[in-house]
Amino acid sequence: MRNFLRRVLFFTFFIAVLMTAVFFGFNLKTNPYKFAKGDQVIDTEGKYIIPGGQTIGIELKTEGVLVVGLADIINIDNISTSPAKIAGIEIGDKILEIDSIYMRSTDEILNYTETMGIKVYTFKIERAGEIYNLTITPVQRYDSDEIKFGFWARDDIAGIGTVTFVDPETGFYSAIGHGISDSETGKLIDIESGTISKANITNIKLGKKGEPGEIIGYILKDKESLGTVTDNTDFGIYGKINKDSMGYFSGDLMEIGKKEEIKLGPAYIISCVNNEIKKYSVDITKIFYQNKPDEKSFVIKITDKELLEMTNGIIQGMSGSPVIQNNKIVGAVTHVFMNDPTKGYGIYIEWIIDKIYD
Repeated sequence: MRNFLRRVLFFTFFIAVLMTAVFFGFNLKTNPYKFAKGDQVIDTEGKYIIPGGQTIGIELKTEGVLVVGLADIINIDNISTSPAKIAGIEIGDKILEIDSIYMRSTDEILNYTETMGIKVYTFKIERAGEIYNLTITPVQRYDSDEIKFGFWARDDIAGIGTVTFVDPETGFYSAIGHGISDSETGKLIDIESGTISKANITNIKLGKKGEPGEIIGYILKDKESLGTVTDNTDFGIYGKINKDSMGYFSGDLMEIGKKEEIKLGPAYIISCVNNEIKKYSVDITKIFYQNKPDEKSFVIKITDKELLEMTNGIIQGMSGSPVIQNNKIVGAVTHVFMNDPTKGYGIYIEWIIDKIYD
């Protein structure tokens, strides 16, 4: 099961969480564009960053062990039961400790419980920000010596996404434009750590009405990681590029575009859907006025014939592709329209940068 979960998963993310921007300047049209980081005010007026477009492999270690399923067990008395359900365990619970011992992985849970055998265990779990202590007594399977609690769990997740930008001064980067949620619980994953690596694209599943397409590929395990993942937020993942990997993200510096500067009409995205980073033409067809962060800031329509032939529009794995207009990076791709894969949402680059300096 663990080997299966470690394979490359392709993300479908559905998040609609509003966050409050930390923002300084009474009139954004005339005052410098600034953000606060602790006691330091970051002035990004005239700041240049490197737009991304690179396809990367993302591997995350969850904070605690996440319950992703519940199951019934046939015990040695030939009775179907689920100790986890009886104890009150729910899908989405985060297992923090067992018998006051911190559990970082499913392996640690297995090793401890197999050593201790059948007894009453005290699970410390987190659910919706609240901490609970639940007692569970496992059962022995009818056909083996294994003890079972009746839940499925995971401690890591992997997938493919697109880099939005890299700050050449600090090495900070952002990718995928929205949060990574567990595919089975739908909840934003709390992470302990993570890495990004190079990825190789092997195939493209075309998008169609009611069924989003996807980039199919794998993480290049034989290569050194490109950087770390420190945060998984509603507006993307964040981390730092390794110093010796900065050359992989070389490109023309581009100014940050404010949300007031974005206009209806032509723009382009930078993406890598066939192992080649390219620009693809789009139209910005709708702009939403926002005074607080939201991952759906504007609507784009793919107009590039080459991209439409390859993908039919926006597909999974393209999330995070930077949106460029008038030689400024103004946003990133976040979602595809389920009823029309040629259309999708973008998020203002301001909201992404606000998070990185939060």
